Amino acid sequence: MKKIMPLFTLLIVTVLTLSFVHTGKVIRADDWVTFENASCKMLFPKTPADESQTVNTAMGELKLNNHTYEAPEGAKDDNLVYILSETEFNDTSAVNSNNSKAVVDKFFRGSVDGAVNSVHGKLLTEEVIQLDGYPGRKFRIDVQSGVAVMTMRAYLVKSKLYMLQVITETKKDFNKSMEKFMSSFTLKK
Repeated sequence: MKKIMPLFTLLIVTVLTLSFVHTGKVIRADDWVTFENASCKMLFPKTPADESQTVNTAMGELKLNNHTYEAPEGAKDDNLVYILSETEFNDTSAVNSNNSKAVVDKFFRGSVDGAVNSVHGKLLTEEVIQLDGYPGRKFRIDVQSGVAVMTMRAYLVKSKLYMLQVITETKKDFNKSMEKFMSSFTLKK
């Protein structure tokens, strides 16, 4: 018993020491920042970079707003990239959550297939979802034959598309940081 007590004490001291000492950058839940604009709110691990542009397409002029946090190389983050993309379709376009279910389903089919094709990936899962009564899709894409996974949620809110994206190494798929990012997204009333 006398030999076990010093070992037990050493173990307790080691565990306590390791729990307070961090090597490298650790992203803890309390380090997350709130991103907020006129239409939505969500959490990012750190302040995202913002990029806005207007693009002329066959559907007319589209306003694109991307909010991106890319984990620095060497950071101890579960994921590589966190993105919120907002696409504003003009009011005369056929893209609107108030359209028939068939039209909305066709829009999402094109969005999911377009995302898969843009990364030359393979669709792993797809699920119909909703947010505050607005239609959406949740899907995962295998990127580079198993190197990474892109997890996405897309919501069509009237004539605006919100796409939440997380890219992670395949071995880190389904992590808590990804779920925290995805589930933190809310629409402003």
